[in-house]
Amino acid sequence: MQRITALWHASPLKLVSALFVLSLAAMMAVASGASFTSTSANAGNIVTAGNLTHSNSKAPGAVLNVSGLRPGQTDTGTVDITNTGDVAGVFTLSKSNVANSDAANPLSSKLDLVVEDLGDPSSPSAPVTKYSGKLGAMGVTALSTYATGEAHRYRFTVSFPDGGTPSGPTTGDNAYKGDNVTVDYNWESVSN
Repeated sequence: MQRITALWHASPLKLVSALFVLSLAAMMAVASGASFTSTSANAGNIVTAGNLTHSNSKAPGAVLNVSGLRPGQTDTGTVDITNTGDVAGVFTLSKSNVANSDAANPLSSKLDLVVEDLGDPSSPSAPVTKYSGKLGAMGVTALSTYATGEAHRYRFTVSFPDGGTPSGPTTGDNAYKGDNVTVDYNWESVSN
C-alpha cells in the first residue's frame, strides 16, 4: 500500500493510466471468457398461394342444344360444376353474347328458363331453383359456396310458352316461327 501511495505522490497521472489499462484488460478478459450460448434456425420456409379452379362437364360445349321447339314444349340439359381447387369458392352463373335471329321479335324474350341446383351428381337431392324467368333477362345468379372437391349438377329447362291462337300469320307465336337464339353461360368462382 505504501508503494501505491508513493506512486500517487510521484505521478498521479501515470497511476491513473496504469489502473485504467489494468481495468480495461480485466473487462476484456471477462467479456471474452467462456459463456453459454444457444442458437437455432428455421430454414426453407415456404408460403404457397391457394388455387381456385373448377371443372365444367360440358365445357366448351352447350348445356342446351334444342331444335324444333314448338309452343307449349319444354326441353332440358344438365351440367356438372366441380370445385377442383384447394380453397373454397363462391360460385355464380351469368349469361352473355345473347344473339336473336329476329331483333323485332327476340326469341330470348319469349322463352322461359329455369335453372335448378340438383346437388351432388352422385346423389342428387330435391331441386333448388336458382333462376326462373325469361331466357334473355337472366343477370348474375348466385349459386352457393363450394368447398374443395364439392360438385353440383344444374338442370336448365327451356320452355316455349303457348301464346294461343294467332290472329294472323305474323302475330302471336307465329312471329317466332323459324327463329333462333344463342347464348353463352358463364360460371365464375371467387375465393371467400
